[in-house]
Amino acid sequence: MPSPTPLLVCSDANQAAQLRRLHPDCEVIADPLDCSHAPLCRWLEGSRLGTDARVHSALCDAVSILDRTRHAFRSRELGQLRRRLELLLVELSAPPE
Repeated sequence: MPSPTPLLVCSDANQAAQLRRLHPDCEVIADPLDCSHAPLCRWLEGSRLGTDARVHSALCDAVSILDRTRHAFRSRELGQLRRRLELLLVELSAPPE
C-alpha cells in the first residue's frame, strides 16, 4: 500500500490554488468534497456526494468485504477480483493528469 498523501486544508479557493502549485505532492482541500477520502469520512456523512465519490465508497466497501471474508471462502477468483478492485481504486484515486 502506498504511503498516505499529506493533506492541506484551506477554506479560500484562491489560496488553495496557490497551495496546489507550491505543494504538488500534497492534496489541497478547499471544499469538503475535494477530499479523496470524502466517501469514507464519517464527518461528511450528511454531505451529498457525487457519483465518483459514491462509486469509490462502494468499491472500498466491496474490497473490505472481500478482504475480511477471504479465509472463509478461499476462492482464487474472489482474490483476483479483490486485487483488480484494489488496482481500480488506486487508479481512481490518482490525481487527474
